[in-house]
Amino acid sequence: MSKALIPVLALAAIGGTVFSVLQWNARASAEAAAAERDKRIAAMELSLRDALDAANKAKRDHSAELENSARLTKERNEAQEKAKNVATAAPAVEAPGTDAKPQVDLRNMVGNFAKGLDDPEQRKMMKTMQERMVSGAYDKVFKQLGLNEADSKLVSELIGERNFLAMDRGRKLLSGKADEATIAAVRKDIETTKTEYDNKVKAVLGEQKYGEFSTYEQTVGDRRAMESLARDFERKGVPLDDNLKEKLTTIMTEERLKNPTNDIPDLGGGPGMQILMPDAEVKARQKQEEDYQQRVLARAGQAGLSPDQVNALQNSQKRQNEIRAFGNTMTRAFLFPAPAQK
Repeated sequence: MSKALIPVLALAAIGGTVFSVLQWNARASAEAAAAERDKRIAAMELSLRDALDAANKAKRDHSAELENSARLTKERNEAQEKAKNVATAAPAVEAPGTDAKPQVDLRNMVGNFAKGLDDPEQRKMMKTMQERMVSGAYDKVFKQLGLNEADSKLVSELIGERNFLAMDRGRKLLSGKADEATIAAVRKDIETTKTEYDNKVKAVLGEQKYGEFSTYEQTVGDRRAMESLARDFERKGVPLDDNLKEKLTTIMTEERLKNPTNDIPDLGGGPGMQILMPDAEVKARQKQEEDYQQRVLARAGQAGLSPDQVNALQNSQKRQNEIRAFGNTMTRAFLFPAPAQK
């Protein structure tokens, strides 16, 4: 090979190598660009799928809301229709203050309620409502006792079932013969039911925690009433802050525990067990309640309530007494209707 060709071949070799390197770099760059492009496309596809999933979920949720709204509307209309039928079936009530006597047959008005509890679905709904009410009213004591979620749920179910069965025991007075002996028997059944379920709760909580639970239960009705009381104060322009509510609740608890009872707590603010008591016992309980209210009122200033708030508390107590007395009167009138005049 001539010496003249050597530089040419060397240059050719070098050029080929450079070309190969450039070609490899170009391919690598292209592949990297393609990978980056695929990555962006994949991200866009994922984002699109997420958007489609979100849209489908929103569509399903909207459909469910429409169905739920339609169901609630239907139930409301049915309830209104039932109420209209009951109102139509019952004679009109004369306005207070007139000479005419009320002509409403209370048994007809509550008969549908008594019969409704024979329906398994209605019974299930009522038991669920009781459990929810108990869960909300007793949540604070569950936390104080350090109960886990399972035990809290179990105790709520036991108390809710106890309250429902007590109501069910009293149901026989809505449609059957009501005399003092029957009422006394119903009251005994309810007290037996309470004792039975108290023992079940004690088995779950243990002796010490059950004692704390029982103390709380003596005042759970007052704690529920405090919610209504706070709203009443708000409407009157003399709101109770959380600190005042807590202090007033403490005073109410201390005063309530001076006269403990074994009654099932009334969470609805009605006459409760008083409807099953003889007149003499009802009057004694009412006097006891009024004394309790006066003791709370006398100590309200210690909780930091202003004179206006103390006055609002007194007015609220008066209204509670009127509501309780009215409920007791109406229920007793139902249990012992006056004989029809000829």
